[in-house]
Amino acid sequence: MSKKKASKNKNQEEEDDEIDTQKLPPKWRFTSKVTAPEIGITDDGQILTKKENDFHRVALADKRFDSGLHYWDVSILKMVPSEELSIGVASESGYGKLNLEATLGMDKNSWAYCSNGTMYHYSKIAGEGEKFGEGDKIGVLLDCSTGTVRFFKKGIIQKGSIQIRDIHKRLPIVPAVSLHGKNTVVRVNTNAENPLA
Repeated sequence: MSKKKASKNKNQEEEDDEIDTQKLPPKWRFTSKVTAPEIGITDDGQILTKKENDFHRVALADKRFDSGLHYWDVSILKMVPSEELSIGVASESGYGKLNLEATLGMDKNSWAYCSNGTMYHYSKIAGEGEKFGEGDKIGVLLDCSTGTVRFFKKGIIQKGSIQIRDIHKRLPIVPAVSLHGKNTVVRVNTNAENPLA
């Protein structure tokens, strides 16, 4: 079998796997209760759409992780190249203190991988990765035991990672995203398989 054909078969298998996992009932969802009103959410809580073009707005999930290893991915379905979005996590204190009208990773309650390739916490650079945008899929691997957040781009682990210091004081941790440009659309797959498993 040629390398080209083998590569095509592998890509098809990956697409089939994603379709299969997307058909499964979601393990958790994003909710309007802890999401800025400028972000629209589908009924199943899996697709987010930025309705207005102003500043970053944050969406939080209804799932709280306090132990174990957890993986999910976010597909960027639509995004203007000049805009930004951030994918990451927030501490449960974010439910009461996280600014939903700010960029994820800019305060002490959130950690994020930005589309410009930079990873942030408390407005400081916490790591570096590749830039990403429309058509990309970003995976998030949260280890509540070590306090480590690793990111993947199209299944490839990024060099940088984020360390949540004193994670035992920050638990539970929740999935989060922040969207900037109008009509930016992302879809979360809560059943995605951990590439390192």
